[in-house]
Amino acid sequence: MTSKIDILKSWNAAGNKNPASAETASYLADDFQNTDKDGKVLMDKQTYMGMGALMASAFKDLKFVFTDLREDGDAVVATFHAEGTHTGPLDLSAMGMGVVPPSGKMIVWPDRSSRFSFEGDKISGIQDLAEGGMQSFFEPLGVKPPSA
Repeated sequence: MTSKIDILKSWNAAGNKNPASAETASYLADDFQNTDKDGKVLMDKQTYMGMGALMASAFKDLKFVFTDLREDGDAVVATFHAEGTHTGPLDLSAMGMGVVPPSGKMIVWPDRSSRFSFEGDKISGIQDLAEGGMQSFFEPLGVKPPSA
């Protein structure tokens, strides 16, 4: 049987090749949810994959780097960061933020931790374990997110 850590590593490898690919999506359960630290749903599977497509078009070399993976009951807690060069426009129009023009900057986002839940061999959820999810993403791009 494949361990949950191995599943997570395989999903990450697929996502680092193409975050919007069918292969990457195949690791996510149909009822997948990305939530904040308090359990508020931020994205479902379709929205999460759509964000992957937006990121891939703006950061051709985008990758997520795991710095720690540990099993926690039926889940895996991962510490990781994202990095990539902002070479294409980042279209945040759906969020009311317009299009962020390419800056040419190599960005390394701060480490963060998330809890990955599973249904069998599929990732059913990713829960942020700290505050600052979207703000910490936008800050290095020089973008101010809309007020809640």
